[in-house]
Amino acid sequence: MTTITLTPSIDTLINEYGSINAEITRLTKIKESLSKDIKALGAGRYETPIYSGLVFPVSGKETTDWHSVAVRFCEIKGFAFDPSSQLLSAHTKRTEDSLSLRVTKV
Repeated sequence: MTTITLTPSIDTLINEYGSINAEITRLTKIKESLSKDIKALGAGRYETPIYSGLVFPVSGKETTDWHSVAVRFCEIKGFAFDPSSQLLSAHTKRTEDSLSLRVTKV
């Protein structure tokens, strides 16, 4: 007895991926619009028979531009900001290489 294994062609895989990606993009736009409309109602809990929504305040996120801090610090101290490659290497992290896929409609 011989077993035959059928695998989808690359065309089928790419087309399916592209269709799903297009639908996700479409739904994301709708979701963002609905989110904006709901938030416009103000903070609070909104109950429905199926879902419960909670709109709550979130404090703004503070970030520090450490490059500008270092440049300014060096200006104040009277020397140029010229970090060594060793200093940069010691404080640089790199993630593992991976593959990425982007599908666009033709």
